[in-house]
Amino acid sequence: MSNQYILAVDGGATKTTMSIRTADGRELFSATSTGSNYQAVGVESVQHVLIGLMRSAAAHLPAIHLDVAVFAMAGIDTNRDKIILEEIIEQSITRSSFTCGTIIIENDVEATLKGLCEENATLLISGTGAICYSVVGQATFRAGGWGHRVGDEGSGYWIGKHIAKAIFRTVDGRNEPTALTKLILEAYKLEDSDALLNWIYSEEYTNTQLANLASFLQQAVDQHDNIAKKIAEQAVLELFLLSTTVLKKANYTHGYHLFFLNGGVLKNNKFILNLLKEKLTTEYPQLMIQMCEEKPIEAIVKRALSALKAPKNP
Repeated sequence: MSNQYILAVDGGATKTTMSIRTADGRELFSATSTGSNYQAVGVESVQHVLIGLMRSAAAHLPAIHLDVAVFAMAGIDTNRDKIILEEIIEQSITRSSFTCGTIIIENDVEATLKGLCEENATLLISGTGAICYSVVGQATFRAGGWGHRVGDEGSGYWIGKHIAKAIFRTVDGRNEPTALTKLILEAYKLEDSDALLNWIYSEEYTNTQLANLASFLQQAVDQHDNIAKKIAEQAVLELFLLSTTVLKKANYTHGYHLFFLNGGVLKNNKFILNLLKEKLTTEYPQLMIQMCEEKPIEAIVKRALSALKAPKNP
């Protein structure tokens, strides 16, 4: 096992992390680049990111054989998505000095969950987007993760959009004033709501920028802002619905079941986190709810190491 190697890639919406390790987990190479959700940044950008990371790894390592490579990529929602990512990944490997044995390409949340727990567990993520996965035995179940245009309710993007809408509704007089206006204008050094509108509609705009507005929600809630509290409460309802939908698909009703939470919204908004946990434990008292403490790349490394040790099909 000492001369076996694995590669793990965490390809998220905002950043992409690659790690190459030995079979005993020793890290040989690690690097981070920009996001690689092709639905958000385009095929060419993902190619650039993955080829760049592979070349960077090749510059630091000899031409080793990677026994298992796990590409955990955001944006794999349909068979067509997987075909597109397969072509991109094949090119990135071919244009490097490495060779690969087993290549696993999965949605980033599915791969992370399988690394956290090989069976009977659920993972809810609310970051830039929002998605929930359950693994029960060999079966997987999913809800959410349909992207900002048609879904991602309860996510950072969804919250950021509701914050921006609330600010401009206040400008119109369609809702009461909100502390969010001052917090965001001061943080971004914007003179007024007109400057905020120009910032949102600028050529440099990204979904991540709007999602970052969610980081001010907890501050406004702490200031007893009614608008912020309503947005937070609605986010909880959406995330609770996402969670219960997946648990019902997995036929979970009671008993021991690990339920992992991850993502910036849940880690940075104690109001949302506590209210969501309260609702989940009321509905399912035996759920074992845990916040993910380690970085997603570590779970994806575990996914790769598990695949390395798994018996090969004859």
